[in-house]
Amino acid sequence: MELPIEGLQVRKVLGKDVDLSRYNTEETKPPEILTGKFSHIGWFDLEDIDPNDEMWYQGGIREAETDSFTQLRFDSFDNSYDTQGWLTKYIPPMFTLEGKPIDGRGRVLVLHEKYKKQQTERYVPTYYYVEDNDSVLAEITDGLSNNLRHNPAFKTTIESVITGTCVIIGNGELQLSETPIRDYLHQTLKINEHFNAANITKIVNGVLKRGEGGGDPLVKVLIRKKWESYCEKAGFKLDKKTLLLCCDSDTYAFRAWCQHILPAITNNYDPTKIILFTNCHVPAEARKKVKKFKINLEYFVESSFLMVAKDLGLPQIPVKIQPYELLGCVPQIIGKHDAYEKGYRLIPIKDY
Repeated sequence: MELPIEGLQVRKVLGKDVDLSRYNTEETKPPEILTGKFSHIGWFDLEDIDPNDEMWYQGGIREAETDSFTQLRFDSFDNSYDTQGWLTKYIPPMFTLEGKPIDGRGRVLVLHEKYKKQQTERYVPTYYYVEDNDSVLAEITDGLSNNLRHNPAFKTTIESVITGTCVIIGNGELQLSETPIRDYLHQTLKINEHFNAANITKIVNGVLKRGEGGGDPLVKVLIRKKWESYCEKAGFKLDKKTLLLCCDSDTYAFRAWCQHILPAITNNYDPTKIILFTNCHVPAEARKKVKKFKINLEYFVESSFLMVAKDLGLPQIPVKIQPYELLGCVPQIIGKHDAYEKGYRLIPIKDY
């Protein structure tokens, strides 16, 4: 049965004609998904993309969305487009009829960048689906399954499966215990088709570890650029006086003191205001890193005052005014920080 086509059958993509009828193969048969049913093949308009929209963030599916990881993915897509063009032997991006991405976010975003640079045309081949199941479990499972399936995307990793499963648990659609987790992985995700027994056990243990202490199974990890955008929407202009800093290493507090706070003091634009974020997946560890950053900064201030006191032959010089201000942290713990995130507010350090 030929795929129903809506719109033009042939358009140019990356400078070459792409015929939608070439998707009528067994290899590019529209995948069956939990969130909906296939409708037709058509064209998605790249003009409709806002890269900062939350729907382009695949939070529960991709592994740590760090700057280096994201750039590596995008470079891979970009290189493929430059050397091979648009390949119809792979299933194209998938969207709902309302324009919500189901699969292929990375490919479309890179194509959008090329469109802005006038390196490709306005439209991209797309499979459209009628959405009839908006559960988190269905959405996450589809995302993981799709990423396992096709070549142009980075393959789903162990970390991807862990974070995706944690999102489902955090939404109350899966119980945080070993048997239900294994049942989901085997019966719904068909994990045994992609990972061996040892790696499946790593996934299960990873999910259980995230949920230690009765909850908080996932920390929302985004690239720095997205947290910068969040801070701006929260009313904070990031510059040399107001900083967004990662707190994951002890050396980061040292760098903050030496590279930012001390220069601010000598140039009379203190106090330095600091907002923290983490790339750590485990909530308990993320909390420790936030608090450790605060403790380290306090130590550097006290040590500096002690050094001056010793030089002056004094027993101690009290710190009357801190040369920095910890404004708080971006909201990252799913299920605990949701209200802060929706209101574009920072989490106080003591409440993280």
